[in-house]
Amino acid sequence: MSCYRSPLHMDSLDVILVCGIIFVGSLVRSSLGFGEALIAMPLLAFVIPTRMAAPLVAVVSSFNAILILYREWRQINFREIRPLVISALIGIPIGLWLLHTGSEGHIKLLLALVVIGFATWSLLSCRTFRIIPKAWAPVFGLLAGILGGAYNTAGPPLVIFGTLRQWPAERFRANLQSYFLLGGTTVLAMHISHGSVTTEVLTLTSLCLPLTIIASLLGRRLTKSVSTAQFIRVVHFFLLLIGAMLLATVVAES
Repeated sequence: MSCYRSPLHMDSLDVILVCGIIFVGSLVRSSLGFGEALIAMPLLAFVIPTRMAAPLVAVVSSFNAILILYREWRQINFREIRPLVISALIGIPIGLWLLHTGSEGHIKLLLALVVIGFATWSLLSCRTFRIIPKAWAPVFGLLAGILGGAYNTAGPPLVIFGTLRQWPAERFRANLQSYFLLGGTTVLAMHISHGSVTTEVLTLTSLCLPLTIIASLLGRRLTKSVSTAQFIRVVHFFLLLIGAMLLATVVAES
């Protein structure tokens, strides 16, 4: 049984936890170009329902995409991301249907498996894989749309596709942000149409957005001062731990 209370009646500690989680997720997003929702969604699931966490992360994700694209929009390869976006738009409604019809426990279980799978794949590395043709874009885009619509975790399929396409670092970050902005705003619009963006979500959003600006500034400095390879590896270990914790919680509650 959930002990959740709305933000208007939440304990101060719960509000601080939500804001802290969004800050950490935004810091990783600003540094790597992805990873915000993969970190935020599992952790937020410990504090608030996923049906509230999803629209909150959708708002923050779109805002972070704007902040990053402001710096790197010139690196976008529109021909490369077009099939990803088109196929993702087909997958987003499927993901939203899954979010609103699935049980809370099943949603947390699937989210945990997605996070664990992505973190494991990343840690094992894919350097031995050959570059794949662009024709695979619709498949990865559809998966990204489904995961994005359900859990705001479109990142794993996109990151895997970009890695297997061997995108340069600058293009990698810019291409991801262009998708996250288009896909994120679409997901957000559908959350609004479903009535998921409630007063409680807006209250939390107003508290979290200023922190995302600070995280964006810090993340940019962090990127310049720390080895990207080392930072990514630490983040993936962290993701694996989060996914394992969430999976253990789901098993314990079942």
